[in-house]
Amino acid sequence: MRLRCLLGLLLSLHSCSVIRGEDHFLTIGGGESPTNNQVSLEKNILYLQRFLTDSGLGSMSNDIYFANGKEPGRDIQFVDPTTPPPKVNQLLAQIFDKEEGLDASYRAHSIPGVRGAANRASIQKWFENEGAKLAGGDRLFIYYSGHGGAGKPARNTTFALWGEGGMPVKEFVGLLDKLDPKVKVILIMVQCHAGGYADVIFKDGQEGKNMSKAERCGFFATSADRMAAGCTSDIEEDNYREYSTYFWAALYGKTRTGQPVRRPDYDEDGHVSLSEAHAYVQITSDTIDIPVATSDIFLRSCSKAEKGKAEMVNAEEDLEKLMGLASAAQKAVIEGLSSQLSLTQVGRMAETKTAADKIDKERKGLDPQKRKLQKDQGQLRGQIQGTVKQKWPELSNPWHPKTLEIMTREADDVVKAIEGHPRYKRFDELSHEIEGIDARNRDLERKWVKCQRLMQTLQSIALAANLEKVATPELQEKYREIVKEEGMVLEGK
Repeated sequence: MRLRCLLGLLLSLHSCSVIRGEDHFLTIGGGESPTNNQVSLEKNILYLQRFLTDSGLGSMSNDIYFANGKEPGRDIQFVDPTTPPPKVNQLLAQIFDKEEGLDASYRAHSIPGVRGAANRASIQKWFENEGAKLAGGDRLFIYYSGHGGAGKPARNTTFALWGEGGMPVKEFVGLLDKLDPKVKVILIMVQCHAGGYADVIFKDGQEGKNMSKAERCGFFATSADRMAAGCTSDIEEDNYREYSTYFWAALYGKTRTGQPVRRPDYDEDGHVSLSEAHAYVQITSDTIDIPVATSDIFLRSCSKAEKGKAEMVNAEEDLEKLMGLASAAQKAVIEGLSSQLSLTQVGRMAETKTAADKIDKERKGLDPQKRKLQKDQGQLRGQIQGTVKQKWPELSNPWHPKTLEIMTREADDVVKAIEGHPRYKRFDELSHEIEGIDARNRDLERKWVKCQRLMQTLQSIALAANLEKVATPELQEKYREIVKEEGMVLEGK
């Protein structure tokens, strides 16, 4: 009996060593240039470093490629609230409609341990050298904190690289294919259109039923067709609301500013998994994001939820039935979002659709109001511009050699000319009215987005329940593998 127990223990230890190798991070971030490399992108990476260090994971290899890397230069854009631009600059920017970036300042990034620039050559070199050293059972976490672009075709979206065009999904898949297929790759990507990168689970990054043999999963701030929240030049981290703010907080147990977070251990197993952190984002974040995971994308390619077929589960089933099929994290998402949206009916999908349609109708009703205000403001802008240009025609071109002299020596006169214009008060009022409509639209969009998150969760539950009825055994096994990988924990051994 003792020999049998010892043999069982040795087999168990061997199994663990095969399943769990070494953990590695590859962190990539920044924009294409200083003007779209906001300070929040830098602070995202600093927050991750704090989390890893404080969680006992600081010794894990973390190769960071950010913006211009080790090169000198001011590559970070930020806004210093203590040094606003002079009033004459603010007013001229307002009436000439050139306010974007007016209050921006620039400095060099302050990320310690950066290995190089976030460009194509550096990333390719990493996969050829460092990536080649990874062995089966190792876990590679790839975190991208930067900008993203729409794709051609639509799902072949991109992430920004410093000083060059973005890297599309299919090119990125080519780099991942250089790794040992038994290396477990986990993506956390927060850029606009990030959801396109969920296609790394498919062969050659082509959505369908032909799956990659590699072990990959991921979590993405939003769907392939949407912009994401988060990039800001604001230096106050309390104001940050992007995906990884919530994702890392769920795993860390602390916010960016050190406030405690109740860790979302929805299945009460004593650990917070990556999928639970993703669910926490869906429940907690008040943004325009519709987060997706690789399992969501897999199901929409490989399963069905047809209405009217008795043997098929549909997302419009009674809530009790869907909750019986849901994971603990999915139940938490349904309960959390339903509470926030004040939804109570057993036909939760239909109720949510109705709520979303009502919000969408209200948003569309704001469009003609905004266009009318913009038209009125445009007419007043032209009148005020005309008065200013009549006295200072050089201001028509900000690069005119006399412009700086006028704005320095005659600043008070320019300010008086603008603020004293008989139409300026109404012009300024219209600016605030337009801002008010924009704020209302954003509030409605955030509410509409929560409806989409809830409907997406209900749909995923139904699709998962039907998978065994419509998919091959191989695809069913691949789905179980993806779900298992999404359920990993990021903790020390």
